[in-house]
This record gives sequence, C-alpha cells and structure tokens, in this order.
Amino acid sequence: MTYVLRLAGELIRLGHRVSIGCRAGSALAHRATGPGCHVHDRFIFKGGMRPGAWLHDILEVRRFILEQKPDIIHVNGSQDHWVCAAANRLLGRPVCLVRTRHNTYPVKNNFPNRILNRAWTDYQIIVCDTVRQTLAAHPAFDAARMCAIHNGVDVEQYRPDPAARARARAEFGFAESDVVCGIAARLTAAKGHTFLFQAAASIRRRFPDMRLLVLGQGELEETLRQQVEDLGIADIVHFAGFRQDMPYCTQAFDIGVLPSIDCDTSSFSLKEEMAAEKPVIASDYGGLKEIIDDGVEGFVVPAGIVAPLAEAMSRLLGDPALRAAMGKRGRERVLAEFSVQTFAGKTLDACRRALEIHRERTASR
Repeated sequence: MTYVLRLAGELIRLGHRVSIGCRAGSALAHRATGPGCHVHDRFIFKGGMRPGAWLHDILEVRRFILEQKPDIIHVNGSQDHWVCAAANRLLGRPVCLVRTRHNTYPVKNNFPNRILNRAWTDYQIIVCDTVRQTLAAHPAFDAARMCAIHNGVDVEQYRPDPAARARARAEFGFAESDVVCGIAARLTAAKGHTFLFQAAASIRRRFPDMRLLVLGQGELEETLRQQVEDLGIADIVHFAGFRQDMPYCTQAFDIGVLPSIDCDTSSFSLKEEMAAEKPVIASDYGGLKEIIDDGVEGFVVPAGIVAPLAEAMSRLLGDPALRAAMGKRGRERVLAEFSVQTFAGKTLDACRRALEIHRERTASR
C-alpha cells in the first residue's frame, strides 16, 4: 500500500493522471484521498478459487479499459496481475501491462506463469537487484524486459527533528541517556525479532542504558512478548504496536535494526531510519544489503545468526561518534538514491521503456 500511495502521489504531482484500483472500503481506498487521485474501488480481489469474483473483476477491468483508455496498467500482486492481464488479453492487449514484484517468493516454472509473464506482460519492475538477477535467469521471464528500482521515501518528512525526538522518547518512557535500538516491522518470523531479542539479552550487562522499541503488530506478538520475559529483558523492551505516525516515532531511535530472514527486498523502514540520520543494522537477506554498505551507513550481518548482530549492536551502542557519522552518511545516501522523487523518476523511465516494448510487440503480431 505504501508503495502505491507514494508512487501515485508523486506521479500526480508531476502531472500524470492516476487511478488506483482496489476493494471498496479497503485501507487503500480510505488513504488514497489526495487531490487528483481517482479511486476505482469496484473490485472484489479475493484470493483462492472464486470464479464469480474473478469474473467480476475481469469484467470490471475490461470496462475500465474501454472507458478510461489508460496508457499503462501497473499491477503489484499476483491476483491483480492475473485479473488485469486476462481482461487486457480479451480485448487484444490494447494497454501496456507492467508488474512490480515486491518479495522474494519463488515463482513456479509452469505454463500459466510463462504465458502470464512472457506473453501477457510487457515489463517487470523488481524492487531490488538481488531478486531481479534471480528472475532474469528464470524460464518464465524475459531478462530483457525487466529492471530493478528500489522504492523511495519522503526524505523531508523524516528530517531529524530534535523537538519531536524529545517528545517521542518521553512518550515511550525513554530517558535522554538511554540508547534506543528500534525495529519497525510486522511481528512475523520473517522480520527476525527473535534474533534481535537474543542479541540484546547477550549484551545487556555491558550496556545498561540499552533500550528496545518495537513498532508494529502481527501474529507473533504474544510469542515475542513471552520471549522477552523468558530472556529477562522485558523491562528494557517497549512494544508500541501499530502506529501511523512513523516519522514521529522514528525520531525516538538511536539505532535502527532489521534482522530479516525472509521476504525483505527494499525496506521502507530501513530507508526512513537512514533519512532520519539513524545508523542502521540489517541482515544480508534479499535486497537489504543493497540499501546500506557495511561499515558506512551501518552494518550488514549474516541473517539468522545472533553473535554478529550482537557485535554490530555493541559497536554502535558504545560509540556515539560512530552513530552520528553513520547516521549522517545514511541520510546522504537516501537523498542521493532513495528519495521518492528518484524512485518516481526511475519508474517513469521504466514505464516509457515498457510503452516502447508494448508498441513493438503489438506491431509485430
């Protein structure tokens, strides 16, 4: 959802006409309220074998294409990909179809996937180069019709703010002398919270001012709360739940941590923390290692191993000057590579290339 909203907002600002397709009453429909943004919330988009819902959505896409005559349909998930591709195919593929892929989930090499990705889709945007390389070698994809573009963040929204930092730390119960390691992620196994808690427990005695701020919700909340009790660190861990004011909450961090073991490609939270001048520690899973250089804006550690994570935390916890230097370099990198303006500009370039490919492919039929 964040990807869609940020891209749509910047494209509208640049003068493009954007319609967002979603379910009626969905969170996306409620949040896509900016000026110039048209919300087409007539879809069902339910997974599984639901022929009625699929037929409804295919016909709705067909109607939208005939009425609105878009230049590009940009899909972001498996279901909307199939629905839009099928509707476009029924009309003879009049519209350029672009898919953005956001995760590391494997794609089966079967006939339906080859038809969908090679025949019915003009271009693929992958949100990190690690996954792009994997898909480029996959028989269901055409390596010449894809590129990697990391998603972008609003750099100004995350500008360091000492006043907001003081308010946020007071709200979460932290003293100015505390050193806060923060994680902003769903409470799922993929995000690696368990390794963060084990690492914190192993170094707690060396760093009595260490605190942990956990932002997010998910199915593992009770399990993780029990883990911090069992590890004896419940008194230094604050579970803050789901928040919609992340620019404010991130100000409370001294160090950002994301020890993911699955699914992560182009983390928003990692870039947001860097934009706020926080040094970061991330695992080497997926595309995370493309966002930071080890030892420059923070540290990259092996995924799923506690000791290197604990060592990286120790180096930052014990060295305020290093935290400050890495934080400044992190913001500089986000400004140079991961701003929402850069993200939207690269996406527009990809869309222009996709339109060229679409015209070439339809002309050769």
